[in-house]
Amino acid sequence: MSVETTSTLSRFMSRRVRIATGLVCATAAAVALSAGGANADGGPEDPHGELPVLTAEDLGLPEGPQMMTAMAATAGDDRPDFQMPFKCGETWQGASRPDHSPSANAIDWTQGGSTVNSPVVASADGVVSKVRDLGGTSYGKYVVINHGGGWSTVYAHLNGFNTSTGATVKAGQQIGIVGSTGGSTGPHLHFEQRHDTVDQRITFNGAPFGGSGRWSKSLTSKNCETKAPEPKPEGPGDGGTGSTGMVDLASADLNGDNVVDVAAVEASTGKLWLYKGASNGTVASGGNRVLIGSGGWNGMSNLTGGDFTGDGKDDIVAVEESTGKLWLYKGADDSTISSGGSRVLIGSGGWNGMSNLTALNLNGDKIADLAAVEKSTGKLYLYPGNGTGLNARKEIGSGGWNGMSNLTGMDLNNSGRQDLVAVEKSTGKLFMYPGDKGYLSPRIMIGSGGWNGMSDLIGGDLLNSQLSDDLIAVQNSTGKLFLYPGTGAGTLGARKEIGVGGW
Repeated sequence: MSVETTSTLSRFMSRRVRIATGLVCATAAAVALSAGGANADGGPEDPHGELPVLTAEDLGLPEGPQMMTAMAATAGDDRPDFQMPFKCGETWQGASRPDHSPSANAIDWTQGGSTVNSPVVASADGVVSKVRDLGGTSYGKYVVINHGGGWSTVYAHLNGFNTSTGATVKAGQQIGIVGSTGGSTGPHLHFEQRHDTVDQRITFNGAPFGGSGRWSKSLTSKNCETKAPEPKPEGPGDGGTGSTGMVDLASADLNGDNVVDVAAVEASTGKLWLYKGASNGTVASGGNRVLIGSGGWNGMSNLTGGDFTGDGKDDIVAVEESTGKLWLYKGADDSTISSGGSRVLIGSGGWNGMSNLTALNLNGDKIADLAAVEKSTGKLYLYPGNGTGLNARKEIGSGGWNGMSNLTGMDLNNSGRQDLVAVEKSTGKLFMYPGDKGYLSPRIMIGSGGWNGMSDLIGGDLLNSQLSDDLIAVQNSTGKLFLYPGTGAGTLGARKEIGVGGW
């Protein structure tokens, strides 16, 4: 796999194209891509046919309303603290459709070329009520976990089991591996949350996940061994009440002070918030954040910021998951972006077939370019910005990029060109791919491990006393926001906490 100090003027220009993206994603669905953008039908493929209704016996659960006091779960509609059924820090693409069997509430999860045999973990504490193999039909190999209070989860089409009926499991404990068994046409995990055996709308971290109609959306797992303390300390949320979490962090200078700000979507409300950056390497507290998008942003993904129009003002680019269209929201240097009615279409469809979108300026001009991974092939492409849209793409990574996550464009070696920073999923190592004349040089390890416990990596010039861009990331286990200062030599300094929790 493979992505120079000059004058004060060139350094200023490079800052205005510094960008980063938030949540990353991947899917096994193949898409057809044109040179200037991506084209597809805008929805996930159907990975399985009709699934029969599972009875209480099939689920290994008692008939009628149930209570399992041993798990200290409450009755009724008080859900357990459900997390994604994947390892902490992993990003997966969830999809559903109106005719999804057994109901539209069920979610099919994929992760590009790395889907098959990926670990599946328990979504919450519980007791395994059923481990069953239906062979080449229906759910195939599946596991059911009883969480108490009438709540259970179903994990289907597995390739193998790592648990047995009657076993007590903790959230995050591996129970199987992703496969394509039963009535499945491609590797994926079919996942359900049920109450008294009836499919319910999926929630993670207490917030609903999904959409209406035919949809596909990415999310990063916070199913971590160490949970954030309760009540949560004051963070991104209002006035110390805590937060259900922020997603899709993006960096962009939206107030024109030449210091990067952090934009983030509030998962529970779909609102887009701006946390203004200060040159001492801090961001505004939750009580001082600015609302820049009143709602609906949880239907957008892969947010990234940079000067895509060449007007000296940073903008926000995002994918509309329901249509696969790519939209540009122009920035105005007054802590605002254009409204939905004024947004500009720069990609007509199929962009939900791409993942890890990040602005990546490799040629050193003042217009941001866009890099993205093609989910079906793992190839990395660069779409050069032209001030009004994107030019024909070029391949800058020949494959294997669906094994990387949290791609982030930033000038880490102070060359005037951006470099690409990414986490290797299998090892948790952090790598830099130096930018060089429109392409990427061989990678350099800048973090020896543990980075798969961080998410929403973004880059930009936050600490102005340093010589290069800095890296910002969320610690999944605590919800804290950390700053890793750039040293100017392609390395990162000791981190400091800039957000106390709720991220």
